[in-house]
Amino acid sequence: MGAEHFTAFYLSAGVWSSLASHLLAPLRPALILPSLGASGAVYGVVGATMMMFPRAQIALIFLPFIPMTISQAFPALLAYDFVGAVLGWKTFNHIAHLGGGLYGIAYTEWGIEYWNKLVREIRRRRQEKS
Repeated sequence: MGAEHFTAFYLSAGVWSSLASHLLAPLRPALILPSLGASGAVYGVVGATMMMFPRAQIALIFLPFIPMTISQAFPALLAYDFVGAVLGWKTFNHIAHLGGGLYGIAYTEWGIEYWNKLVREIRRRRQEKS
């Protein structure tokens, strides 16, 4: 993933996590405040990393002494955010985290192929103009 691709991915992950937050906020208006989606975009990056490098070793800041793969840690974080969203915890914008994480997973499944088709089409059109 090049710089342009990563930038587009990161920004779109932020948009999707914000969209999830804003669309689902009315379901529990007193408990969840819509946010900008920066942490949701980071969750998107972590979700994509999990899909691309499932055996990568990571350490969570609150469990640095327990070695684990990203494929073990990220689903646990998503489960924590799911429980937080269902129970209405106010610690974080759990819905934005879920939206960003699920976007990162979905993007690696379908979005990379779409991006590559888009880049090929842009290059083809540029060549036609030359």
